[in-house]
Amino acid sequence: MDVNNHIKSLSKGAREVLDQPLEERIRKCKEQVWIPYPRANEILEELVNLFDYPKKDRMPNLLITGGTNNGKTAILNRFYSMYPDHTTTTCNVIPIIHFSAPISPSQNALYEKILDFLRVPYGINDSASRKEAQVLSVLKNIETKVIVIDEFNDIYHGGVREQGKFLTAVKQLGTNLQIPIIAAGIPDVQRTLSVDAQTANRFETMALPKWKIDKDFARLVVSFEKTLPLKEPSNLHKREMIVKLHELCEGVLGELETILQKASIYALKNRKEHISVEMLDEISYHSPRSRRRQ
Repeated sequence: MDVNNHIKSLSKGAREVLDQPLEERIRKCKEQVWIPYPRANEILEELVNLFDYPKKDRMPNLLITGGTNNGKTAILNRFYSMYPDHTTTTCNVIPIIHFSAPISPSQNALYEKILDFLRVPYGINDSASRKEAQVLSVLKNIETKVIVIDEFNDIYHGGVREQGKFLTAVKQLGTNLQIPIIAAGIPDVQRTLSVDAQTANRFETMALPKWKIDKDFARLVVSFEKTLPLKEPSNLHKREMIVKLHELCEGVLGELETILQKASIYALKNRKEHISVEMLDEISYHSPRSRRRQ
């Protein structure tokens, strides 16, 4: 690809800073970007389906699993942005509430997480049943349609009894409000859910696997290149570059993003307008495997 066609292929945000000072271009490199890809689109489609789901006695729930830094939170953030908080003539609407699972799971911890997210005051010494009633009343008033619990695997740090009570409280919350519950965590989260068979049975699972060296990975890399504020093509789609990037990121989406950010910043600081294979060995980056050995 020649330089002119390369510049035309860049995202609007990347093109707009090409002639800006170095600091602005580096800042652009550091920005988080949303890259749509088939599996993310499938999960988003299911999230939208759940958001608009009609109320019924047994609501569908969703469990999103994936390794650390492999795109779960980015998908959820994209989902949140589609349904922002707003005000009507009758109330303040918070359609999606989202929070991380408590490390010490309990009924109390669940209700306190929700009330803390909403910045609603409560009595620390109030009973779990009183906090539950408060949560149910508030969520009905603000017309919440979906509850999202990220890092769901963190409840594994609690005892089996506490985990079971927490999962039962989650199930009852969805049943009483007649809204879907969406949970996200690493693949081991399914073991956590299995503590309560009834709750586990209510969650459909959608997984985010690691990326393989294939056409989908090549398309992903090309999509990332379009967001980098570099004036010359890096030809990231070339076989040598694809293999090197996959070797470094180990098929993890967030690692790929970090590598390309570091490489583009390295190029700019060294007065280069493209990323080369050699630069990938020169940047300050350690793969997940090497970090685990340290």
